[in-house]
Amino acid sequence: MDTFLHCLISGFHHIVPEGPDHVLFVLGLFLMCREVGSLLWQVTLFTLAHSLTLALALCGLVTLPDRPVEILIALSIAFIAVENLVMKDLSRWRPLVVVVFGLVHGFGFAGAFVESGIPLNDPLVAVLGLNLGVELGQLAVLAVAFALFGRYWERGWYRKAVTIPGSLAIGALGLSWAVMRMAA
Repeated sequence: MDTFLHCLISGFHHIVPEGPDHVLFVLGLFLMCREVGSLLWQVTLFTLAHSLTLALALCGLVTLPDRPVEILIALSIAFIAVENLVMKDLSRWRPLVVVVFGLVHGFGFAGAFVESGIPLNDPLVAVLGLNLGVELGQLAVLAVAFALFGRYWERGWYRKAVTIPGSLAIGALGLSWAVMRMAA
């Protein structure tokens, strides 16, 4: 139980306050969505995908070099933002995009959690705790975003006033992080 609680708190903390890249990805999903069910489905797909690669990496079954993973994470943020800018509605392929990027983010989580000294004496309990914490962190971010902007989803000006500027800012940050991570 101690391992589970430690991992749960670490997973939440990895999102709020230590995960600006993850927060931006989730906010990118939020900006394009106009239905709570669809948004929660995307976030759940993202969590399931990164749960898989996180588990594989924490168990030592699959590893990837940190630098390319971090660059891909930054580019995933930019991609979601660009998709928000060029599409007026959710694309049919958005769930697949979310799953692929979730797989990439899982490798990033694994690197961060291993470096943080998370106890891995019971990898299954650790992965469950981490992922539940991450999911709760994502839901906290979405709850704040929804409280601020959800009531405006159906307004005619929402895309122009919220989705486009928010996606431009998220895309710019994602691209700048990718460039910084390439140069590092």
